[in-house]
Order: sequence, then structure tokens, then C-alpha cells
Amino acid sequence: MKQIAFLLSAALILLSFSGCRAVEPEEVYLISALGFDRVEDGVRLVAEVPLTRENEADQMEVRLFEGSGKSIPSALEDMKNGLARQLEFGHCALAVLGEGIEEETLDWVLECLSEWQVPLSATVVFSPDARALLGRGSLSAPAVGYELPDILRLISKSRGVSFRCRVYEVASSGGDFQIPRFLPNGEEVAEVDRLAGVCVYRQKKAVRIE
Repeated sequence: MKQIAFLLSAALILLSFSGCRAVEPEEVYLISALGFDRVEDGVRLVAEVPLTRENEADQMEVRLFEGSGKSIPSALEDMKNGLARQLEFGHCALAVLGEGIEEETLDWVLECLSEWQVPLSATVVFSPDARALLGRGSLSAPAVGYELPDILRLISKSRGVSFRCRVYEVASSGGDFQIPRFLPNGEEVAEVDRLAGVCVYRQKKAVRIE
């Protein structure tokens, strides 16, 4: 926990050297994960943000910010309308594709991740409800955005399974790829049991669960 708090503080220090003036901690939200869901009127965007508690540098809390719109950019603007700080995407470690995010919308997701400068090494997963997955919280890390990539690394090491599900791998796949599937519900279980198979995409459309 203290390590994560230190990394967040260090990130803010680095940000202060990237612009014309220093970026104060109270001016920036560092996003750890993004969720994309198809809703009736368009797209719902959810951002997970771990925060250190005031006067408690070793204590963390996680907040979810949400916006909706006809497109992903308009959903981001809707999210920003309720926030007093800037959003920083450079430390985002996870992108969750919800059910219905496919075909043209999938291209929008990848374009937005690139435009927002989300790291190409960020992990991409599928969940029937991205908001619910991020909202159920982490069992072993300060945020879901840090936990799920760790779970996949643990599974890869213990089972010898290779997951090609980073942003750059999905973007270069031509629309045919497999990404890990995580369910948002369930009781407290062992970390590896949170993985519920893979979602297979063909021509950018989710076609089956394995």
C-alpha cells in the first residue's frame, strides 16, 4: 500500500516537469483503469482513480468517475463536467471492454486510448459490465486496474499460458483476437479464480466465450 502511494506521489512529481508549470497533487486525478459499456443512448465511460487520503499518505481509497454520451469523447466531456481536477491517463494499466463495445465502437475505444496517451502496455480485458467489474473493488491491490494485470501475470507464470491482450496487441490484431474475461459478481475467492475464460473476437465482434 505504501509503495503504491509512493508511486502516485512520484508520478505527480514527474508530471510537474512535463509542462510549463508544476502540477499540484490537488489538480490531477491519476487514472488506473477505464471501463467502456454500451448503453441505450450511446456509451458509458468509467474511470477508476486511486487516491491517498488527506493527511494519511499510507492510506488509499478508490473512486469511480462516470460519464455518458453518444460517443466516447462526449462521454469523457460529460465525466469532466463534474470534476474539479484534470485527468491524467499516462498511468492507466487496464481497459475493460463491456458487452456491446464492438465493431465501430471498438475502433473508437482504440483511437481514444491512443489520443489520451494511455500506455500501449495497458491490459485489455472483457466483462459483461465494465462499471460493475471496476466497482466491486480489488481483493489484493489498491485498485482493480493494478490487480487484474497482476492476476494475469500470475496465471501466465504458474500455468504457462500466454495472454496477448495489451493495447498494442489488440490494436495490431486486425480485429481477430482473444482477451481474458472477468465477471463482476461473485464472492471473495482466490485471485486466479476471478478469471472466467476468454472472449473471442472476430472482425472486431465478440463471437463466443471459451
